[in-house]
This record gives sequence, structure tokens and C-alpha cells, in this order.
Amino acid sequence: MGEANAGRDDPEIQAKVQLMGTRPIEVVSRLPTPEEVMKIPRITTRAFLTKVLGPAFIPLGAAIGSGEWLLGSQSVALYGFGVMWLVWIGSFLQTVFNTMYGRLTLATGEPPIVLFNRIWPGVRFWAWFVPLNLVIWGFWPGWALTSATAFGALVLGRIPGAAEATLVRILAMIILAVCIAIVLFGVKIESTLEWIQKIGVGIIFIGLIIIAILTVTPTALAEMGRGFVSVGYLPPGGDVLLLGAFWGYIAYATGINWKMINYYRDRGYGMGSVVGFIPTLIGGTKVYVSPRGKIFEINNENLATWRRWVRILYADQWIIFFLGSLFGMMLPTLIVGSLVPVGTMLPTWGVAAHVANEVAAKIGIIGFYFVAFVGFFILFTTQIEAIDTLVRNITDGVWSTSETARRWARGDIRLIYYPILIAYVIFAMTIIWFALPLVLIQIGANIANFVAIWSVPALWALLKKLPRELRPPKWQYAATVIFWILCIFFALALVLSTFGIKIF
Repeated sequence: MGEANAGRDDPEIQAKVQLMGTRPIEVVSRLPTPEEVMKIPRITTRAFLTKVLGPAFIPLGAAIGSGEWLLGSQSVALYGFGVMWLVWIGSFLQTVFNTMYGRLTLATGEPPIVLFNRIWPGVRFWAWFVPLNLVIWGFWPGWALTSATAFGALVLGRIPGAAEATLVRILAMIILAVCIAIVLFGVKIESTLEWIQKIGVGIIFIGLIIIAILTVTPTALAEMGRGFVSVGYLPPGGDVLLLGAFWGYIAYATGINWKMINYYRDRGYGMGSVVGFIPTLIGGTKVYVSPRGKIFEINNENLATWRRWVRILYADQWIIFFLGSLFGMMLPTLIVGSLVPVGTMLPTWGVAAHVANEVAAKIGIIGFYFVAFVGFFILFTTQIEAIDTLVRNITDGVWSTSETARRWARGDIRLIYYPILIAYVIFAMTIIWFALPLVLIQIGANIANFVAIWSVPALWALLKKLPRELRPPKWQYAATVIFWILCIFFALALVLSTFGIKIF
């Protein structure tokens, strides 16, 4: 099947239709193998690393900017390393959550925003409720502003302050325009983003390692070690909004992290290979994206292939996303904890380049520009993923539930994606004139905790609809219970704090 025909209702592929929850799903006779999808004769170690793995780089690039460089650094600067136990627990639980949602998409070819419509009461509720959650979470362009502060530092040769707010906002508008330009080119948007994020993550980690070598102290390393085992510690009287945001963006977006599972569909993992993907406007061709998913018949051959796809999903998430998120949080917080005393409030406008002056004091002005450059890349990779993941999820939601929209677009999903993208960027270019960058990010992070209140039970409900052979092991359900409780704890702490009640 050629790429331009991916997802077409081919009678040779389609076998029968049955109900899965409240919606029909097509049952096909065969699950494509990884070799067929990746167009390689066999999966060697090199092919596995270069051609098979990769979608996890997209959310990883976003994770390093939101939680690690900003909220983790701010939390450690204020409260010390005692909160670092949240990092390894959060990264572990988030990865389990990701793989469980990923399993659903591998089995059906449907991203979560489409899958939710299979839960009672069906489309009439989920078709508006889930996009509303996404909009409330992701319409705040905080990363455009924070990356613009790092960009502004490069332009000014010093950390921007409130006096340079207009310059920073103009730079943020330029960054938003660049984000649009990037997703115009390639074959599929997922592939373009994957390569951009691979380059960005490479630059980020090399940069962070160099900065860490120059700055990290043995005392900070020892304090971090103690923080990792101080399970349950929260600073008495701590800023509930900041700490809730810190938890919310460890490994990126807690309860709303299902939004990035769409990339596995578009990469062609599992049944995603026969459902379709969102192509680019320039370089891509029209692709038919099936509005409903496809699931394979349960037999020995398909189950053997299924287990291979699950191992690939696990490798992508645990090797790239989990380890990347863990070290991506450790390095920035080690750097900050080595440079500033506990109790330091990092500047609201200059947080994106918060260690630039300290590094410059050690090695000269080149250190300032180097840190600002790394900080810009860290936050830019977050902004580009945040824009695309919001737009693509809303696009997939509209495409799967509205026959009118599909007819209007004449079967070309790009005619839904790009107008939504332009509308969002216009909104973002407006809202950045009225808010502070870090506040926008803290709002989005805390909203992700509230989304977990319903998205974790929704995950359990969806997994129950899969054939028993395709469900995850029981320990993963237990892990998501812990994840759910922690998200509820931070969400409840924020609500109670508005009434003057502190629970830590």
C-alpha cells in the first residue's frame, strides 16, 4: 500500500465490522509486521535505532523545556533538592501511563482523542469534552514567551527584564511563525517533527553536559542523592501552584500526556500503519485517514507480531522518553542547585536564561551566550511540539466525529489541520501581550493534573474493551492507581489553597 493511500478502506484489508464500546471498528485479518511498515528486510540493531525507534523524541523535546529547564529549576532554587524524589517516581509512572495508552493505539490505529468516543455516553459527550480540556490546557503560549526571553538574551547580551517585555513578545511572535513554517514541509508532519526534535534533543543534552561539567559541585550531587530518597517530603508552606506545576510537567503533562500518542499512529506503529497519517502541506500528498480504527483478528501469527510491536513501543518509551526525561531533569536542577543558594526566586522574565550570568562569571561572556543558546533550544522544542500536538489532536477529533468536516475537506485532513493551526497562532500572538511567561506555563501544568482525574479511569475503561490477549499486565494498572492518586493530591492542594487551606 503506497503512503498516499494509507488508511483507505481497501476491501482486501477490511474483513468485517463489529462494535467496540459505543462505536464500530473494522476487524482485519492481519497485523502488519514492523519490517513491512518500516520497509526494511529485517530489523538489525542499526535499523532498530535509526528507522524503528523515534516518536518518543517528540514529547521528550517538549518535556525538557517545560518541567526540567523551568519548573524543576525554579523548584530546586526555592526549596532545594528535597523535592527530587518526585522526579524518578513521576518519570516512571508517566512512562507506564504512556505505554498503556500507546498499547491502545497500536491495537486499533486510533489516537486517544478518537478512542475516548468509544466510552459511554459516546460521541455526544467526548467529542466536545476532550477538545475543551486540550484547549484549556494548551492555548497558553508560555513556551513561546520563555524561549523568546532566551532569544532576547542572545540579542541583548544580558537577561531581559520587564523593560524589554515588548522586545520579548515580538520575538515570541517570530518564534510562533517559525513553528508554522516548520510543519509545512516534509512528507508527514510527524517525521518532520521527529527529525527536528532529534536535532534539538542532541544539542540540548550536549549543551547541558558541558554546562554541568563547568558548574556542578560535589555538594549538589550529594544533596540530589538525598533528595531522591526523601520520598514524601514537600516543603512546608511551599508554593502550591509551582509545586503542582513541577509535578504536572515532570516527564511532561501528567494526565494529558495521552495527547502525544497520536505520533505512534502517524509513525505507523501497529494498526496505525493502515489507518493513515497527517501529511505536510508542502512535500506531502493527500492521504485518506480512516475516521474509525481497525483491529486485527486474534490468532497466533497476529499475536506474535503484536508482541513485537509492544516491545518496540516499550523500547521507544523506556529508552528514549524515560531515561531522557530523568536525565533531562537531573542536569538542569543540578546546574541551578550548584549555582544559586536555596531560597532564590528566579526572575519572572529571565527564567529561561537563569544561569547565564553565573556561568559567565566562571568562564567569561561566551558562557552567557552559550547558556542562552541552549536555553533557547530547550524551550523552542517544547513550543513546537505544544503547537502541533494541540492542533493535531483537535484535527483528529473533528475528523473522526464529523462527516460534514470530512466532506468539506474533500477527504484531505490537511484542510482541517492547517486552518486550526493558523487560528491558534493568531490567538497565541494576541495572548502573549497580556501575561507573564512562567505564569502561563504553571497554569497549563496544573490543568494537566486535573485532566488526570478523568483520563486515568478512561484509560482503564478503554483497556477493558480490548481482547484480553492485548491488555497490559496487572502491575501497570497498579502503577496508574498511584499516578492517579498523586495527580489528585496536587489538584486538590491547589483547589484548597484558593480557600486558604494548606495541606503541605
